[in-house]
Amino acid sequence: MKIISSIFFATALLASCEENLEQQPSPVTNNTTVDTVAILNDPKNNLNVQANSFSEIDSSGILMFPLLMGETERGSGSLYYKEIPYSSYWNIIFFNSNTAQYHLLGEQKMLISNFDISYGKGNNANVALTKKNIFYAVISDDYNQDKKLTSDDPEYLFVSDREGYHFRQISPAGYHVNSWQFIKASNKIIMTATKDSDKNRKFNDKDEVAAFQIDIDKETQPTEIFSTDFKNRLKIMFDREWKRVDQ
Repeated sequence: MKIISSIFFATALLASCEENLEQQPSPVTNNTTVDTVAILNDPKNNLNVQANSFSEIDSSGILMFPLLMGETERGSGSLYYKEIPYSSYWNIIFFNSNTAQYHLLGEQKMLISNFDISYGKGNNANVALTKKNIFYAVISDDYNQDKKLTSDDPEYLFVSDREGYHFRQISPAGYHVNSWQFIKASNKIIMTATKDSDKNRKFNDKDEVAAFQIDIDKETQPTEIFSTDFKNRLKIMFDREWKRVDQ
């Protein structure tokens, strides 16, 4: 009986110890601390925040500072951080000159290739001005899984209000946006986007291009405009009228 009691006590004690260990926070490694100090204080590794230009939004006193990052070379000539593509920004600072308050557009890793206050993106775009929003072309998804954000990854359409708040994606995930317009009459964004139809993690002229719509004031997901049945009818019609010629 004493042996059974001892085993029970030892088992209970071991379980209690394991539970306490699980509840304890993971310790911060020394490497993390050293890296942080090196980034901020070591001249050889120091990064320089570069807000080279700024623009005011509609005479509101609110300014946008797109961010570049000055990278310091190692002794071998290589860069400490991966190269950011030319003419892309990794974030934007919004500064309210009336209140002296400022904040970042977003916290996620991203490349901003373009931001647009007035117009849409597309050939001969003639888009009514929206006074409430700013639109952004953003690469935020390492779609081809090469551990980098590049032009080979899909470009998404994001939106914020005119003060840089409520930043969110409004184009469908996994689709590369080709063109978009704000339609004032319906308060909707209409966009065309390429789907990776053959699932080769590339976007090219062999893939399907779909049209989407989204109400800019509603927290909803974009919906495809043309139904699957309608697109199937188009495929049948095209095949009937325009027979493929064997080469």
